[in-house]
Amino acid sequence: MGTAELTAKIESLSEEDYNMVIMLVNRLSEKSEMGGLQKLSEDELVAQLSESIRKSDMGATKSAREVSRSMRDKYAV
Repeated sequence: MGTAELTAKIESLSEEDYNMVIMLVNRLSEKSEMGGLQKLSEDELVAQLSESIRKSDMGATKSAREVSRSMRDKYAV
């Protein structure tokens, strides 16, 4: 999956799921500024996100909506 296809998938998310993705990217960006995360090339990042989407599509992972609901219930976000 290329950058354009990944971008299209992200843009087609519901508002709630899109906001979850943005929140996660922002948090990861903050951590990377502190030096706590491995730096990836754009191709490596697209590959990892594509694999995550593939696993999600196969039902191997929880949906962003389910994770968001669980986080709200657990942490009163």
